[in-house]
Amino acid sequence: METPNIHLTRKTHILFITHAVKKGGAEQSLIHLINYLDPSAFRISLLAPPDANFLQEIRADYEHFPLRLNSIKKKLGFGYLNTVMQIQRFVKEREVDIVHANGWRAPWYAAPLKFTAKCKLVWHHRDHTHLLMFNRVLPRFFHQVICISRFVADSLHTQNKTVIYNGIDPTLAPVKTRRFKEDGTLVVGTFGRIVEWKRYDLVIEAVKRLADVGKTRWRLLIVGDASVDGSDRYYDDMIAKVKEYGLERNVIFYGYSPKPLEVMGECDVTVNFSRNEPFGRVIIESLLAGTPVIVSDSGGAPEIIQQAGGGFIVKDGDVKELSRVLAGFYDRQVEYDRLAQEGFHHVMTDFNMSAIARKVEELYRQLLAEPVQAKAVGELSR
Repeated sequence: METPNIHLTRKTHILFITHAVKKGGAEQSLIHLINYLDPSAFRISLLAPPDANFLQEIRADYEHFPLRLNSIKKKLGFGYLNTVMQIQRFVKEREVDIVHANGWRAPWYAAPLKFTAKCKLVWHHRDHTHLLMFNRVLPRFFHQVICISRFVADSLHTQNKTVIYNGIDPTLAPVKTRRFKEDGTLVVGTFGRIVEWKRYDLVIEAVKRLADVGKTRWRLLIVGDASVDGSDRYYDDMIAKVKEYGLERNVIFYGYSPKPLEVMGECDVTVNFSRNEPFGRVIIESLLAGTPVIVSDSGGAPEIIQQAGGGFIVKDGDVKELSRVLAGFYDRQVEYDRLAQEGFHHVMTDFNMSAIARKVEELYRQLLAEPVQAKAVGELSR
């Protein structure tokens, strides 16, 4: 006689775990996922610090489990064990079916549950690293690892992984009010926290080449700050470099913006020239804003342009080539309207959060089915 599946008679309870206090790209993606899960099928809980600044952006009904996840390096002893036991108690008392760890710190707190709880474990892996513990050891504790790009997935030595891209919330699409170079000035934007691997300094070098050949009617908006895992020294070095080049009127250090999509809509083109970007949420957001993107052929960023179009892929770290492509925009030698429309159309279909959430839901259902079988990379993202 078959045992009845209890998951058909009640909502599946998902506990999401994140360590973040301030919202970054990983938290924005998590917010979108929570908002788009089917509320008739899933009950949501969220373990997050009590002072997390992004909770008000969650539209779905959920229970907040206020708990701070301290650094593993600093709290590997009793503090770590005490936190793990609190999570284990919550999972048992609330009858959690799936624990979904988000990012790079949460999985270390979720991993012990494999031996102490009956729930399934999912790790949403949003980074790329060469560390053995992340690539070979940690995945063994999870029933499934969701990777945000093929680039991230390729770093893991495990079969229990699948690629599901980050998505955009189509309801947040801004109305683009700026026409291409409407005032005769090319407005270029870069977006994200100020850290060296984002390589904003190379973007500055590229626009300087425009000025060196007499193309001076441009502005570069560097939108972001060093408040979330950033580098003040790198920020200061860029400011000094801009002064050295005499480009203070052209290069604007915009700072943090609470409404980055609106700023993207005010740009003619955005640039993501990062080294080994795991995915590049700002790329799909720019396409949603109707603004073409130039990306470096590094990390997961090229995967987006290859699938969605809407921009150009430049050889990794090649400042001369980046400047040449920017000059094409400056001189109106690109099919701007086609690029903008192509990128917007594909991001609204291929990266729509509604479709992305359905893929995650299918993964949940497969995990809860018996027996559990690992999925090959990309199987669920087709």
